[in-house]
Amino acid sequence: MVDTIKAESAKNNLDPYMVASLIRQESEFNPSVVSYANAYGLMQLLPSVGKQMAHEEGISHFETYQLLDPATNIRLGTRYLRQMLEKFGGVEEYALAAYNAGDSRVVDWEAAGPYHGMDEFVESIPFTQTREYVEAILRNEETYRAIDEYAGSHSKAPMGASR
Repeated sequence: MVDTIKAESAKNNLDPYMVASLIRQESEFNPSVVSYANAYGLMQLLPSVGKQMAHEEGISHFETYQLLDPATNIRLGTRYLRQMLEKFGGVEEYALAAYNAGDSRVVDWEAAGPYHGMDEFVESIPFTQTREYVEAILRNEETYRAIDEYAGSHSKAPMGASR
């Protein structure tokens, strides 16, 4: 799974630590989870999002059950995350909030500004679940990076390193 996260993150110009942190928050690395909202797999994709991303990836005859395949889910989820980042000018906090709560809500929240820094935006997210989701991913990114740096300094190749 780590190799897939690295490869799909690189393909979509994403930080692999962000992707791993999002997966941790969405599914706790359980590839077979289906949420109460009918989101599937590691990156918790809705069937409609999975179908659209599969179409964009050139995957023909896509079926929802394929979202339970870790490689497919990460492939489609990283594409979707890249699109959220592009939509919100590369601002990670906006993209993560949109991934969780929907992009139209983030457009509304963004318009409610101005905010004095990204921390103020995150603190102003009116959905507790989304606010805590964004905070947890940012925190986990730092933790994963620190663990990898420690492991890398003890002769193991870090996640961000290419082989």
